[in-house]
Amino acid sequence: MRRLPALLLLALPLLAHAAGFDCRKAAGAAEKTICADATLSKLDAELSGAWQKARAVAADPAAATRRQRAWLALRDACGDNKECLRSAYRERLQALQATADAGGFRWQQEWQRESANRSVGSQLVLSGELPALHFVLSAWNGANTGVLEGDLALRDGVASYRNGSGCRLDVRRHGDGLRVDQHGDSGGCGAGMGVDYAGDYRPAAEQAGRPAADLLSLGVLDTPAQNEAARALLGKDYDTLVDDVNMQGEVDDLDGLGAAVGSYFVRGIANTNAAIVMRKDAELWIGLLVFDAGNALRMRYYTNVPAWKDRIPKTIQAWHDNNDKSIPIDRMP
Repeated sequence: MRRLPALLLLALPLLAHAAGFDCRKAAGAAEKTICADATLSKLDAELSGAWQKARAVAADPAAATRRQRAWLALRDACGDNKECLRSAYRERLQALQATADAGGFRWQQEWQRESANRSVGSQLVLSGELPALHFVLSAWNGANTGVLEGDLALRDGVASYRNGSGCRLDVRRHGDGLRVDQHGDSGGCGAGMGVDYAGDYRPAAEQAGRPAADLLSLGVLDTPAQNEAARALLGKDYDTLVDDVNMQGEVDDLDGLGAAVGSYFVRGIANTNAAIVMRKDAELWIGLLVFDAGNALRMRYYTNVPAWKDRIPKTIQAWHDNNDKSIPIDRMP
């Protein structure tokens, strides 16, 4: 029979493999009971193999060894209680097999959903010891948010969560990341309208190094030249406009300029966080809702076309009036 005797494990260096064990030298009530029972002896042999596989792929071998030592102490506390011993072995086997199946993959960390738009996304934090994981999941879409917290049980490569409101989440490995599938609507999953948790997730540390979204990557502008023109024109308001690119609406060019026109707004606060962008080659006309120092809502009008500095295109005026005719308009330099 192969097993992990507690005293030997404590004495060996952390990188050593588990040694054999002679039942003639069994010490303590738990070890003697294991040697005298065929079922427990088989479980002990299975656990020895599972431990070696799990430790070989553990992201932190020292921590894995500490957890195994702690389990041995709990097992020995069962004494000659066979049912207690069987339960201890089965629970530990499940945990070790899940660790081995993970193959060194680190579930327990902070993950962020892949998203080209920073106004839409989610964050997943996993902790615990496989196969039991605790999660905190937060998501947002514009001003609407959602939060879920609970426990996941990893079985056959899938960690699942269910609540009493028809929400189910399935989390599985997807390459070097995670994929979350959501079953159930936003309300049942504790989220606001338009908010969900589904998607591909990458480690948060990796996501932090990605380039920030801009008007070109978000599809508001068509060329790098337009993007540079917008940066020069808007100054600090460039980032304000980026933050408003959450939802998009279609707008007709009422001025016959041959310009492409898009309106943008933030879900949940579309009446205060919104913008309209007209573009033709390097020419730009932009209306942007902002709050002034007194927290009053205003529209700033920007253009880099000299002939339009003192007049507002009908397209932008109609958009402004549709929002609120009373909003003051500031013509920017």
